Order: sequence, then structure tokens, then C-alpha cells
Amino acid sequence: MAHTFTFTITVELEREQGKFATRDEMAEAIIEWLENADEGSIYGIGAEELQLVRDGKPAPAETPITLRQKVLVMAEESLIMMGGTCTGLTADNIPEFIDWLVSDAAHLDRVLPEPKGVVVLIPTKVESRSGNPWEDVGRNAANQRSYWLLRNGEKLYLLTVDPELRIRDRVLPRRREFVEVFDRGLVGFGRASGDPVQPGSEEWFAIEKIADARRRHYMRIMLVLQGLVDRTPVWHPLPPAGVSFLSIADQDAGKIQLIQDDEDSIQLGEGGESFEQWQRRLNRKLRPGLRIIGNWGVRDFRSLYVDGDRWTRGYHPRIHPGNAEYPDAYVPHLIEGRRDGGFVIRYERTEQIYKRNVPVPGEPGYIYRGETAVPAKVRASCVVMPDDSWVLPFDLVSVPELERFLYSRDERSKHFLSMVPTIRAALDAKRSEAQQEKDFRGLIGQLLVTEGAAAETIDELVDELVHWWKLAHTWTQPLNGSGAHEKRAADQILAEYRSRRASAVDDGAHQMIELGSTLPGAIAVARDRQGRWFAYTPSPDDRKAQIYLDVTRLYRSGKTGPTSPWQILPQRTASALHVAWHTEAWATWTFGANPAHHLTAPERRALIADAIERTPGRTLCVTELWDHRNPASRKLFTYAWAREGTPADAQVTPTHDPLSWHQADPAVRSYGWEVTRRNGTATLTPTSDFGEAPYAFSTYSGGSKWGHTPWWPSDAHDYGEARPTLAWADEQLLDELTQWRTACRLAQKAADDDRAAFVAEANRYAGPVMALIQQQITDAAHARFTEDYGTNAEDLWPAHLKSLKLDRHLLHPRTVQGLIAISLRDAHPVAGRTLGALADYASQQGNAPGFEWHPTYTTGATPGSHRVDLNGFDAIIVPDPTTEETGRP
Repeated sequence: MAHTFTFTITVELEREQGKFATRDEMAEAIIEWLENADEGSIYGIGAEELQLVRDGKPAPAETPITLRQKVLVMAEESLIMMGGTCTGLTADNIPEFIDWLVSDAAHLDRVLPEPKGVVVLIPTKVESRSGNPWEDVGRNAANQRSYWLLRNGEKLYLLTVDPELRIRDRVLPRRREFVEVFDRGLVGFGRASGDPVQPGSEEWFAIEKIADARRRHYMRIMLVLQGLVDRTPVWHPLPPAGVSFLSIADQDAGKIQLIQDDEDSIQLGEGGESFEQWQRRLNRKLRPGLRIIGNWGVRDFRSLYVDGDRWTRGYHPRIHPGNAEYPDAYVPHLIEGRRDGGFVIRYERTEQIYKRNVPVPGEPGYIYRGETAVPAKVRASCVVMPDDSWVLPFDLVSVPELERFLYSRDERSKHFLSMVPTIRAALDAKRSEAQQEKDFRGLIGQLLVTEGAAAETIDELVDELVHWWKLAHTWTQPLNGSGAHEKRAADQILAEYRSRRASAVDDGAHQMIELGSTLPGAIAVARDRQGRWFAYTPSPDDRKAQIYLDVTRLYRSGKTGPTSPWQILPQRTASALHVAWHTEAWATWTFGANPAHHLTAPERRALIADAIERTPGRTLCVTELWDHRNPASRKLFTYAWAREGTPADAQVTPTHDPLSWHQADPAVRSYGWEVTRRNGTATLTPTSDFGEAPYAFSTYSGGSKWGHTPWWPSDAHDYGEARPTLAWADEQLLDELTQWRTACRLAQKAADDDRAAFVAEANRYAGPVMALIQQQITDAAHARFTEDYGTNAEDLWPAHLKSLKLDRHLLHPRTVQGLIAISLRDAHPVAGRTLGALADYASQQGNAPGFEWHPTYTTGATPGSHRVDLNGFDAIIVPDPTTEETGRP
């Protein structure tokens, strides 16, 4: 029977601003409040509930109380209530979580393995998407509320605290949490990035308040814990001297154990490949004949859908037909081919489609005239890309790998909605397939035991060898129906086991490893099925593609044989190798790549030479564009100097960038070439389709020493999209080009500076003129006001003046500035002349001030003789700006 305790927690801690409490000071402050707390209350905030969810025998008194730092998530720990449209349990399903927790001792040990301790949980991190924003806010708040699971031997309690005490990520502070806010390189407050915060400054006190708030937050948590010790039976029996969460001595004595699992996970991780790295590596090994499993209901896939309009139907570009239903999620699908740079799976359609002239059942010769719903007969297809995050290569993954990521708390949290359901489905399908192969696997196990395999680990060995055989032979069916296939599989599995065992006891293996690993750049030493040893080295100039290998034969005599360069290792060959030594690069290497989609360095050099020879002018550089999402398409682009001589001989022309697309007569012209293969030989075909490649030279600002270039530097940030890369360059010509471009920019800057000075001089005259115009308009309005209201109404004039909006009647300052600039440019007198005279002179000079302006004109004989309309201010005399400023005649 559940017991309920109601308690009240009230805390108010005030500290002098600027003082930072030490660990002892924090403990003393809390103890003072504990001593003054009301009898019958538990220390903390709010009136909440402590529930006994399972009774039993308590842990011994000397058992330490363990406090776990990391806040766990109920939905991610239990993985219940998932599948379909369900995204795991929420705050409404706390009873279901408790039932799951107590149903199996392994479940409890996963969440709180210590016999006496506490861990804080929240229901879920998945945000509510009900469509009602008010409801979502309430649900999200409930899902972030903390629940404290308390364990004492067989006893389990669930404590809920005030919602205001939010504990999102951790219960204990990180080691540097109180000082890291002062280490931040903040921008602003008059400081450059990275400058330290000055003690006593406003920013210092602002950050100090943040640190103080964090301390108060953790102190309130400690209050709750100490209240549980002092005023509830949760962790009884206790040691005779008691236990205090606030006592450093009790922590040092082992009565209190603090497990900083949140900090460890951030600093160290769990080691090995992350899920994303593992998934990406295996997906690159996909090929027709293998199976995949995925979830096509994720947002990333659904967001590719193209909405229709009143004329066209919506469609999904990965699906054919475009409006067909999506593939079934969480079931294996066979890759049947390639298309658009990806892989094609096909599946039966369960929805109905509409057709015309459908025969009427049972009525020969009769048809339905209109559209009639009928079952779809042709299978739909879906294209899967190697970088799709919602699919797993079913035949390339093993059960131990899937279990490792499913039971990894960090990985499970990162991919809770995207891949956890898929991993669980893959595990179920793998185990179901293994169950169908139960008889075959049992026979293989017996044969392996007779070969000398250990009976204690025979199940793991059988699973590993069956997985190897299916992958090596692209086998996607359970081994339970064909005697011939089963016999062949059994013979090959036994041969593989014997080969592995022989390799393990091979006296020459150490010698081969020592010989092969000393080769420059070697990443693996392995033995094939015939007992031959090879060393594998990345081919030079592989452009980081991890495709080509140089394979060197190794002999037991200690000598190396011939090297076969630029080899693509088939997946089946790689799977059959016994790798005796390898580096990390071998584990991420791409095996089985399509040779038609890649270029060796000799092929690339030949194509570049051909492109340069066929390009008019002097070639500056050659770029290459290849997108792994469309691997069959590869293009080269040449950029050549289009003028006489070299850039060093070119005339300097003032311009902001002489190599940009704005230039009518570009100094550098571009040419495109499509790479095609004919009878296995790569050739070039001219093309005008540049795709993502730029026509102009000045495009990307990725940090190249040549400034803006038509390629994206290899060491610049990778934005995940296909961009041209540099394949070849004439560095001397590029240096000359950069110098010429810099000279043009400097000339333009000098011209801009001259123009700015010229405009500033014109503004010196234009400002006083605009003031005279403003005063003339204001004087006229004031005279009219006096005439209408008399001289006794002057107190009303300021408000009346604001209502008139006299700015509408002014000349535009740019118009006045242009008239003055035309006269100044020709050294024509300006001061003392009327605006009308300046307008007449501007008309004679073609109304060209040297910068953009848009005045209103009166009609003239010709467009060049139009006169600027001065809106009646022709008689305004331009004052001398020096006189106006100094006040001297």
C-alpha cells in the first residue's frame, strides 16, 4: 500500500552582493535554516508528495547514500509507448513508468543501480505538438517537472517537488560551473572578444548575479535531500551518528557518494564511434542486393514533399509515383537498383488509385465511364541516399552493435525519436530471423564445437559467422529452407572458422605485420583466403575520398612484392580478409565504390591537361564539381585570362572587383567540361551547364590567399553542399591576377575618396541653402498664421507649426547638392549666386553632377537641356559656408 507524506519547504537565502560562498559557507547557511525550520515540515519549497511505490526490506544502515548528478528522462530510459504516432511516455504516464520500473530488477538497475540513493527524472524532452499553443505550453511544463526516485534496498519512493524547482540537466553543479561564467569571452560592454571581465565593473556584478542564482538553485536541492534524511523514513536505518548531505566530512567518510555522471559524459564520452559516424560509415557501403530498414515518417523525409497548387498535384521527389504512400517503416526493404545517385527500394501499395474505363465485375463488355477506385497493381519505389539519417543498412549491422547504441544513454538521448524505434525494429527483425534459423545455427554450433570452439561462447561465434557469410555473399533470406544453400553456407562458414583459427596461430603473422606496417602510410595488413599477405596504403592524391588503395604483396621471406596502385577493394573481398593489423582509417574506408563514379589521380591529371589544351587563352585554374548525392555527374571548369598578355600587363581600371559577374567584358572567362566514360576511359565533353559552379571568377570568400575565387578551399568550413574544389592552378598567374585586382580596387578606393571629398564640399554649401529654404517657408507660414489669428496667439504657434508638415514643400537636399556639385566640378562660382543661376548652368552642362540623383525637370528643347524645377526657390542666394560658420563677414 502506498504511503503519502505532505510537507512544506520554504527557503530564502540572502547574501551580500559581491561575496562568493565557499562550500563550507553554503553548508553553514543551509544548516542555519534547517535549525530554524518549523517542526513537522520537511526542508524545501512548496507542498508536495512523497509516495512509497514499493515496499520491502531496507538497505543496511552503513550503506552509503548515492546522489547521481545526471537528470534522466523517463521516456528514454523505459522506451515504452513508442511506435506509430507515439513518441514515448509523457507526464500523463507516470504510473506506466512506475509499473515498468518495478516489473524487472534490470529496469531498476538501469535507472538507479545503487541500493541506497536518489536520481532525478523528468518525463520527456519531446515537445508537445498538439496544434494548440496554449495546450502545448502546459504539457511542456508538465513534462519538464522533476520526479525524484529514492531507493532504500527493496523500498522505492517517488518524490515530486514544487514545479518552480526546475532541474533540467543535472542535480549537482559541474566542477567549474561557478567560475566558468567569468571565463567566457564575451563581446560588448566596450571590450574586445576574449578580454577578461574587470572586477567591480557592471558586467562583473551582472555575471555574479548569474553565479549567485546557480548557487541558490543547488542549495535548495540540498535542502530537499537533507530534509528527506532528517524528517522522513526514506533512508532509514541510518548510521548512529546520522548522515548530512551538507557535511564534507560525511562525504569524505563515504556516507554520501556523489556520482558526477553528467560531467563525465560531457568530458569523456563513451568512447568509440558515435552513432552518426557508425551509421554514415555503413550507409556508404550500401549496394543493390542488401536490405535497409528505416522510418519514413520522420520530419526530414516528410519535409522533402513538394506542395501542389490549383494546377498541379503535390508530390514527393523520392517516391514514384510521386503521390504514392510511403514505404512501411520498421521493416526490411531490399535494394533493387540505383537511381539519381541513390538506391531504389520497391514495395507493394495498399492504397487505391483512380482509373477510367474500369470493367464492371460480372458484366462483360461494360465499363465504368467515370473515375473508379481500384487497387494499385504496380509497386511503388523510393530512392534512398547514403547520407539519409532515417535508414540503417540492415544486413551490415550486427546485433551487438545495435544493442550497444540502444543501451548507450548518451546516444539514445541524442537520437530518441529519429533512430531508437528503428534500432529496436532492426533488433526484433534480426532476432526473428535468427529464430527462424534456429535449427541451422544449432547445427553450425555443434560443428564448430567439434572444430575446437568454446561451447560457452558458441552462440556469439555462430551469430558473428552467420552475419559474415550473409554479408560476404549478399544473402538476405533466412537459412532455413534450401538444403543445398544451407550445406554450401555451412561448408563456407566452417572454412572461414578454420581460416581464422589458422590466422590466430600463424607463426609468421607477427613478421607480416611488422613488414607491412612499416610501409609509408599503411593502414592495414591482412591475409586473404588463400593465405597470401597484403599491405594496404591509401593511393596518393586520393583527395580525402578514401576510395583507392595501393595493394602491396608481402612474402614470408621478409620481402615486399609488386604494388598494384589505385585499387578499389570490393566489399566481398574486404569482408573475406583476415585483418591482422589496421589503423582507424581502415574502419572508415569505403569499400565497393563504383569505379565509374570516381577518378584516379592519373586520370584526373590527363583530363586537366586536356581541358587546359582546349581552353582559349592562358588558363589560370581548373576546378572540379562532384556531388556524392549524384555521383554519376562530374564536371571540370577552366578559368582563363581573356586579354592580351598576362594580368601583369593589364591596364588598371578603377572598379570594386574587376573579376565579378557585373563586368560587361570579363577579364577572365570560364569554360565547362562534362566528364564521361567511354569503354572505361574518362573523356571531356564541353557543356554550358555549370550547375552549382560559378561563371565569374570572384565568387567564394572561403579564405584563399587569392581572395574571392571560383572554388571553395578544402580547409574552409564544410556547409554540406556541393561546391567546386581546386583541381589545378597556375600559382604565378593567380598571384599576378590578385595583384592586378588589388590595384584596381585601390584605384577605385582613391576615386571613392575623391568623390567623398567632393560631395562633402558640396554639402558644405547645400546645408546653409536648405536652412534658408526652411526659414523662408517657416516665415511665410508664420506670417499667414499672424494674419489669421493675430499677434496675441503666439503661444499656439509651436503646435500649429508641427501640424503644417512644411518638410513636404522643401526641395530635396540631393537636388541642391547636385546643382552645387556641377558648378564646383567646373570651378564655376557658387557662393553669392542664386539657385536659378546654378540650375541654368547645370542645364548647359547636361545635368551630370557625377553621382546618382533624380531631380524634377521642366521640359527643355532636348533631354540634356532640361532645367531642374526648383519649386519656386530660384531666388535663394547660396551663402558662403565659411561666413556662415564663423559669423565673420
